[in-house]
Amino acid sequence: MNKIFNAVKIFVTGIFLCGMILIGGKASAADAEAIQIFRETVAQTSGRDTRPFHQDILFIMPQTLGELEFFGATEKDSLKLAGTFGLWMIDDNGNPDSTEIPFYVTQDNKNMVIYFQKDKKWQKMTSPTSAATVVDMVTTPNAQELDKMIDYVKDVTILKDNDAQRILLVKIDGAKIFEDIKTEIAKDPELAKDPEFQKQAEDATLKTIAGYFEDGFTNADIWYTWTVDKTNWQSVTMSFNFSGLLQSIATAALKDISSPLTSMEPIRQILENVAYYSEFKAYTDFLNPAAKSRLEIPKNVLKAKEVKSITDDDKSKKK
Repeated sequence: MNKIFNAVKIFVTGIFLCGMILIGGKASAADAEAIQIFRETVAQTSGRDTRPFHQDILFIMPQTLGELEFFGATEKDSLKLAGTFGLWMIDDNGNPDSTEIPFYVTQDNKNMVIYFQKDKKWQKMTSPTSAATVVDMVTTPNAQELDKMIDYVKDVTILKDNDAQRILLVKIDGAKIFEDIKTEIAKDPELAKDPEFQKQAEDATLKTIAGYFEDGFTNADIWYTWTVDKTNWQSVTMSFNFSGLLQSIATAALKDISSPLTSMEPIRQILENVAYYSEFKAYTDFLNPAAKSRLEIPKNVLKAKEVKSITDDDKSKKK
């Protein structure tokens, strides 16, 4: 079970990185005009928007609904989030089960602190490595990083472009995204010093699962739609479709008939549901400044006990 949990953590990290990387007539990425329009849009909107935003990430498959919903705001190299993770399921007898985990996140140059409610008690976790990653992601891209973002693009469809508004449909190269995720993990100094992570990196089962991820990213299409207000060069809304990616990863696992994972009937049933029936989408919209009040952390939450990880029991760190 720990191996499966670790695989899920890797997948979530990958999706998070994808989401942060991808900030009328049809045109393809080979069309210099379409690429120039995309490049202009990225450059004009970078570093300009400190408005609060609302993010809704939805996962649906038979008998299961997962939702990660949160409000957030960035200022310079800091980030604040406040939201809820929810999971709702029913078994084959129709019995419902649900879990909801409220959370807050604060991040600055040095640390990311995650506050979350578990068993009706607030706990917190500090992660310096995550903070460094987020600082890099929210910083305005330089020319080299901008070129890299352009390199991820396979196709651009210009849905609308006038003096007031621009709407783009962008297709991303999943294989290049996966290679960058592997590179980021490989060069992370904290992971390099973590003996548990290094042990897991050599685990045969996890290597097999990583292969499914690579197949999924290589063969799937990742799309997002981006609407920009050209009067102030601010994003209006963004919509990401990761359904094809998730289905492709599950399909790669199902094709591996020699794997002990797919020989386990409950896991195989889950993989079939994901491969054939699942949806995984994310929506971002931007709000008025007054919405920042939702990011204030209550005093009782700030007094939360500290733990080493979200899966730890409710125990404070030893001093």
